[in-house]
Amino acid sequence: MKLGLLALSFSTALAAPSFSAAPAPMAFVGKRFLFRYESGLEVVGHYKSPTALDWEARTGPAKGTRGSERIHAVEVAPGIFFVSWLEEKGTSVSQVLDLNKSQVTAFVTFDTGSARQGLLDRGTLRELPP
Repeated sequence: MKLGLLALSFSTALAAPSFSAAPAPMAFVGKRFLFRYESGLEVVGHYKSPTALDWEARTGPAKGTRGSERIHAVEVAPGIFFVSWLEEKGTSVSQVLDLNKSQVTAFVTFDTGSARQGLLDRGTLRELPP
């Protein structure tokens, strides 16, 4: 009898989880950050919602450019988020935001005219007032 109860308990534990509860809000949503990358690039990003980002490059070759992007984001660990988007001109950006350590890591791909290139960059993030 004990074996039967154990098997029933184990099979119940393996059943599909219930998704009726609303997902926890992502801690970066509604906030503005200044990103300072090791490459010298500085960007201000405003995560307007879980699916919307406005950004502006403050330094570097893209200085003065801005965009509004549809983002995809997931919390991969407490306070750590993977965020990704594809810009209108084909640049793809994938970020890891570590709000616990105020760090950002990004992988960006872009066209150089003759080839596609990738860049891995690390830096810091600082929350800005609204």
